[in-house]
Amino acid sequence: MKLLTTQVMLFLQNKPDRRNFITLIRFFIVLAILVISFSVIFHLLMAQEGQKHTWLTGIYWTLTVMSTLGFGDITFDSDIGRFFSVIVLLTGMLFLLILFPFTFINFFYSPWMKAQEQAKVPRELPEETKGHVFLPDLGL
Repeated sequence: MKLLTTQVMLFLQNKPDRRNFITLIRFFIVLAILVISFSVIFHLLMAQEGQKHTWLTGIYWTLTVMSTLGFGDITFDSDIGRFFSVIVLLTGMLFLLILFPFTFINFFYSPWMKAQEQAKVPRELPEETKGHVFLPDLGL
């Protein structure tokens, strides 16, 4: 059985796969920047409303709204705060429910499965092969 690190290294040796992996990393960087930006704006708007929260609470609020969980334990009282909540919600829907699955499947999962398929041991020999014993299921 191959180790995961070995499989990842084999996967990244292919130039298009490496480019796809870099695209996936860029997506996560943009997502992290969005979460941090929304957390900062959350703190500014909450300060205007007279509420004070920790930075972890800001990240927690951002992720619960972006993921559409929205527990409701932290809410805005002002219209601008509620409008901001809608913006965060729509951005989360776009990034986490539409772009992330598409990006992951298109740029990582499909090429990974193609690489796995290409790395399999052949199950059949060409017709012109004669005088050989072929035992692919025994691992020999």
